[in-house]
Amino acid sequence: MKTPVTKKILRTHFTYSWWKYALLIILAVFGIDLLYTVTAYRSPEEKKVQFYIMGYSNQEALDAYMASVWQKYLPDMEVVDSHTFTNDGAYAAMQLSTYMAAGEGDIYLLPREQFIGSAASGAFVALESDPELMAIFDEAGISLQNGWRRDSSTGETHLFGIPQSKLPGLTAQYAYAEDGYLSVLVTNRNDENVLKFLRILCRDMLTDPNAEEKSPADTGE
Repeated sequence: MKTPVTKKILRTHFTYSWWKYALLIILAVFGIDLLYTVTAYRSPEEKKVQFYIMGYSNQEALDAYMASVWQKYLPDMEVVDSHTFTNDGAYAAMQLSTYMAAGEGDIYLLPREQFIGSAASGAFVALESDPELMAIFDEAGISLQNGWRRDSSTGETHLFGIPQSKLPGLTAQYAYAEDGYLSVLVTNRNDENVLKFLRILCRDMLTDPNAEEKSPADTGE
C-alpha cells in the first residue's frame, strides 16, 4: 500500500531535497542557453565589416559614421561595426592576440609597437596591391613610407599599415591609437568590402573638418 502524500511528508521532502530541484532548474536554463547559442543565426564573414581599435574612440560618433557608410556604400552587409579595447599593457596584448588568432575584426587601428610586431608576423594585407587606395594618397601628395614593413617569414617588404598621422580627421573625431596605424587583417575573409570600407575611411579622414572651419582670425593669420 502506498504511503499517502501529506503536507508533513512534502515539507520533509523539500527540506532535504530542495537542492535537487534548484539543480534541475539551473541545468534547464543552461541547456536552453546553450541550445540558443549553438543554433542562433550568425552573419557569415563575407557579410561583415568590423573595425577594431586598440586605444580610444568616441564610440557614439564612430558608430554614427559607420552606420552612414553602411547605409550609403555597403547596403549588402549585415554587420558594420566597431570594437574598442584600451591599450593597458599585458591584458590588452592578450586580447589582441586572441582576436587575431580567432580571425575577429577586419580593420585594426593599432599603436606602433603592436603594428610593427603584427606586420612582421605576416598578419596584414599588403595594401599597395589596391590601386584605388594608393590613388587616394598619391593624388593628395601624401607619403605612406612609414607604413612599409618587412614580413619576417617571407623577407618581403609591403605597405602593411596607413599611418594615422596621415588621417587627421580620424584622430580629431573618432579614434586614436598611440602613433597608430590602420591595417587589414589577412584572415578577414571579406577583402572586397573590407578594402572598400578602408578606402572610404581614408578618403573621408584626409582632412580635419574642425580645422577647416577655423577662420584666419582663429589661427592668428
